[in-house]
Amino acid sequence: MRLRSSRWAASVLALGMSAAAAIAQPPAAPATDAAYPSEALNYTFDDGGNFYDELDLSSQFRFQADWVSYTRDNQAKNIPLFTGSESVSQRDADFSYQSGYRLNLGFMNEDYELEGSFLKLDGLNSSLNGTLTNAVVFDGEAVFFGGGISNPARDAAGGASANFLESTTLFSAINAAANHVAGALDNETNELEYFDPASVTYQVHYTSNLQDFDVNLKGRRQSGRLLRFGFGYRNIQLNEGGLAALRGEFNTIDVDGNEAGGNDGLSNAAFVAAGLNVVTAGGFSQNTLTPPPDQLLFRSSTNATNQLNGAQATLDATFLESEYFSIGGYAKAGIYHNRARGSITESYQVLENNPPSYTRSFSDGKDRVAFAGNLGVTGTVFLRDNLRLFGGYELMYLSGVALAPDQSGGVQTDIAIVTSLNLQTHGQVLFHGGRVGIEILFP
Repeated sequence: MRLRSSRWAASVLALGMSAAAAIAQPPAAPATDAAYPSEALNYTFDDGGNFYDELDLSSQFRFQADWVSYTRDNQAKNIPLFTGSESVSQRDADFSYQSGYRLNLGFMNEDYELEGSFLKLDGLNSSLNGTLTNAVVFDGEAVFFGGGISNPARDAAGGASANFLESTTLFSAINAAANHVAGALDNETNELEYFDPASVTYQVHYTSNLQDFDVNLKGRRQSGRLLRFGFGYRNIQLNEGGLAALRGEFNTIDVDGNEAGGNDGLSNAAFVAAGLNVVTAGGFSQNTLTPPPDQLLFRSSTNATNQLNGAQATLDATFLESEYFSIGGYAKAGIYHNRARGSITESYQVLENNPPSYTRSFSDGKDRVAFAGNLGVTGTVFLRDNLRLFGGYELMYLSGVALAPDQSGGVQTDIAIVTSLNLQTHGQVLFHGGRVGIEILFP
């Protein structure tokens, strides 16, 4: 009986150990050749057959050419052409879209990519023009309403809806000349000088040219790599030009409205006292003998150049990829040294043969710190193994740059009565637009 019990116990123990061994035994490896054929993967192994967890990527060149269409905002902090009921500023003009191109060339080894890109965008323009209903008074609003001028004189010169040139507007030299105090022949304070109502036309124009070049070292683009970081050098050149002009029929009226005093114009001495250079002397005279009245043209041309050089960091991201297309994005930003230069040229003339004409000009330059950053989204369609169609939308932001219209606000006169330009480098600009191109890989 004891022997039989021992046999049963041994049998149960052997059966339990067999079951445990069967449970612990790993299942047979399934066939993987069908799901992951070895010829579809290009991984590397060492001499002993050990697996390296990296793709074997051969060296390649990459060339990309894009057509771009950009516009930009108009954040100029410029002073107005004139104040009053119909005030106009260069900031009121909106930019249209302008076409340009971008070229990109890269060399890729197993892990990294060295790329260079060049963007050229010229002739990004904004314009505005029109005709004013009311007069433009050269003497300024304070003189017009509080300078002892009779109501009939005000009404004759444009009434309560007049526009004004001031020391804080464009063409401030004309305001200074109109308030010149001197002897009887050159005293301009006993009459108003102005453009006749409904005779004044204005024009503003603002243009930007952008050039962007950079060289970057970054991680190589490859399947499964979601983020690629890099760094590089960048050069940005932003060149700008601005133009503002006023044209109208010149007229004057004595402060008491009876035309008994005053010189019926602006004297040559008044222009000289206002700091203008004499091209052709003679001053401005009211044409009281034969019509039409004298036509005057005031022009203010501003220019600004920026050359940014510095280092930047880059980031490329892949959001979605498949066998046929990929969707991603990119960003780059850096701090740059900006070599900024600017100038202003003003001219005041009568539109006649050998007319009186006066000018003044200023220039200045500064070295400043500037910021530049780009943010974009991209989509790529794989047409062939080495041919791809590329598209995207991009934002480009610059800060700490000199904008052409801003320079008019930098004209200042010190205590020694010396007028000069203090270059304005606080400008900000946002470019944005789309791009479409072709990418070729070789060999």
